[in-house]
Amino acid sequence: MHPAPSRRLAALVGATGLLVSLGAGPVLAATPTAGATSTATSTPTAAGEAELEGEACPEGEGATVLVDPQGLAGGELAEPTAGCALEAADGLTALEEAGFTATESQPGFVCTIESVPAPEQADCTTDGYWAYYYAPRDGEWTASQVGAADRVPEAGGVEAWSWTELSGDDLVGAAPRVDPAAVAGLPVAGEEGADEAQAEEVGESADESVPVVTIAIIVVVAVLVVLAIVLGGRYRRRQVEQEMDDRRSHES
Repeated sequence: MHPAPSRRLAALVGATGLLVSLGAGPVLAATPTAGATSTATSTPTAAGEAELEGEACPEGEGATVLVDPQGLAGGELAEPTAGCALEAADGLTALEEAGFTATESQPGFVCTIESVPAPEQADCTTDGYWAYYYAPRDGEWTASQVGAADRVPEAGGVEAWSWTELSGDDLVGAAPRVDPAAVAGLPVAGEEGADEAQAEEVGESADESVPVVTIAIIVVVAVLVVLAIVLGGRYRRRQVEQEMDDRRSHES
């Protein structure tokens, strides 16, 4: 479950008997009391409903982090966007290492990601919050029951932050609009750059080889010209010697 940071939450927590503690993550982490039921697994939404951008970590390495603004947009964050955190001690640092800038309304409480929501869009303390999810690469989203700073991402897994509007008594965060498998299937971080670097290297090698080939051709042509001059000179000398021999024969 993902209780939201608001006065409404306090009333709901009191009514349901949940023990609430401030988690060092995106939400107030609620721990169910004995006999309470927790529904954490969400139903993934088809990837075709939202355009997915970004890159993923190599399989079995790091944590691929998805941020889904759920209709809110600002700056470069308009669609579900993912990044790779190869070395992340916890979910909060993974968010930053994946290339996202987060602000906190209080220590450990994520208020905005990439300046979303903007002040005119929503208030992160009363109107909504960033729900924190995780999943294996080929699994389903599960709402984290601890703050992001208290959870160590699984190597090769997928993390997600999904903007959730407060609505009635519903405390379950909005599931990301794309499946974990779709996120994990994004281009691998660094591979495109490596391909471009390799292409540039090949291009540079080709550029460097052009002068070498040109020089080789010039050398071959020069050698042929010299041979032609030498052979031509010998041929003319032989003709002269032959003419002189013929003259001597006639005179004698």
